[in-house]
Parts: sequence; structure tokens; C-alpha cells
Amino acid sequence: LIFDKYPDETRWEIVKGRRPSFQNNNAELVKESPFYDPKPPGNYRGASEKHIVCLPEGRYTFTIMDRERDGMCCRDGEGRYVVTYQSTGDMIAQGSEFGYFESTTFSVPYKQPDFKDNDADGRDDTTKNVYPPLVYPCDNKLGINVKTDDYGVETTFELWTRSNTEDYTDGTLVASGGPYTSDHEYNLSYCLNPGKYTFVLLDWACDGLSGTSVDGSYTLDVNGVEVYEGPQTWADEGQYYELVKLEFTNGIGDELKSGSSEARLNKEYGVFSMAFVTFSAIFMAWI
Repeated sequence: LIFDKYPDETRWEIVKGRRPSFQNNNAELVKESPFYDPKPPGNYRGASEKHIVCLPEGRYTFTIMDRERDGMCCRDGEGRYVVTYQSTGDMIAQGSEFGYFESTTFSVPYKQPDFKDNDADGRDDTTKNVYPPLVYPCDNKLGINVKTDDYGVETTFELWTRSNTEDYTDGTLVASGGPYTSDHEYNLSYCLNPGKYTFVLLDWACDGLSGTSVDGSYTLDVNGVEVYEGPQTWADEGQYYELVKLEFTNGIGDELKSGSSEARLNKEYGVFSMAFVTFSAIFMAWI
């Protein structure tokens, strides 16, 4: 969890079956939290927290509650939560904006469901992430390799088509990922059309991938060749994202097979505009 300014409004529980305890007096409570103290010794205001709960096989319901009925975001801070299956790193649920409560029923062992978008918002109903459309042949394969620190809930990424403005969100969101489980490695890949893109790694606690007991890392590769390794600790205090700009200049199809695939990159640190560090590389086409 990442708490907003009022962690004393937030608590969660896991029960056996489908209904939370306040809807079922006979619910079997497996694990619950207290409301989190914003003052010492708790100091949970704006802080991150994680819990590991060992569950035998069965069906369970996770419920997170806010007694002021305004969720964890965004009027009083950028709070959020994620529930993951630790052995695989798969996401069971995530959220930030809700009213009094939000519940998710799941089974152990957990199997990630297939992509579904029943509400037609362009995002997967379980992970709430965006996945790019299939491109074939896969001549522009972008690999995203993330190892989370001990607070994976803080880490997300976005991939945008490049806009003509300074604001990367003026582009189109092509893919997104996270938040994640802690101390876990994710190897993702996407097939992209030629064009200009902006990759954004976000850390919602503004401390990069440098953890308390476990440090994280991330790299980007193009057609299997590593082209960028991100820093663990970000340059500016209060920095919550890092931008890496990519440009795939090769075509798709027969023209590519006799030539090479070119990817140009540059990176931008921080919330504020800074000088670019620019480099370029040539890669053999992946066919």
C-alpha cells in the first residue's frame, strides 16, 4: 500500500468466501489490518507498507475500506494498493480511487485470467493496464525488464506515442504495467509499429528503485539487444518519473529483411526540464 494524507481512514481484510465481513456476519476472517496511524510510531502518512499473507488452497475475498468514503486518491494524496500472487508476481487487484470499499474475490492457487475489457475502456479489467495491439511480423520488439525493490507497489510504467508537445501525455498510451509485487523480476516484450515513443518509469514514493533492504533495476532492449539501463537512485529529490525517448525508424516487411533496424534513444530525468543525454545505436533486424 501507499497511503494518502489520512492513513487512519484505511484498513483491509481477507475472508474466506465471496463476501466481506461487514456484509456477512458469518464470514471467516483470515487476516485484517488496523487503521493505520499517521503519527509516531506508525508515521504512515504518505508512506508505503507491505504485508505477506500465507493462504491455503481455497477461495478468498480481499476488501480495502476507507471510512471517510473517499478512497486513497486523489484529493488528499496519491495513495494506492496492489494485491499480488507472490510466487508468480501476477496481479490480483489494484486500485486507488474508490468510495467506501473495493472487493476482489480470487482463488489459491491463483491463475491470471485472460485479457478482458468488458467496460470497453481500453484497459484490462483485472490489472487496469493497457496492452498494445498485435503487430506481425514483429520487426520492432521492445523488451522491458524490471526488477522491483522491496516496495513494488510504488513502481509502474507507461509507453506513449510521441507527441509534438513537451507533455508526453499528449501522445497516445500504447502500453502500461504495474504496480508490482516486491522483490520480483518481470520480463515483458511488445511488438511496435515504426514511430516515435516515450517510455516512462514512475515511482510513486519518489525514491527510484533503491529500496530499504532490496534494490531494484530496469533495462530496455530492442530486438534482444540491451540499449538502456536505468539508475537505481534518481538524480533529484522528489523526482517521481524518468523518461526514455525511443524512435523506431525501420519499416515493416521485405524491405527490413535485407537491411538493419535502427533505434534512436535519449533520456530525460526528473519532473523538471533538463538537458538531454542523447545516444544512438544500430541493431540487426529481429526476424
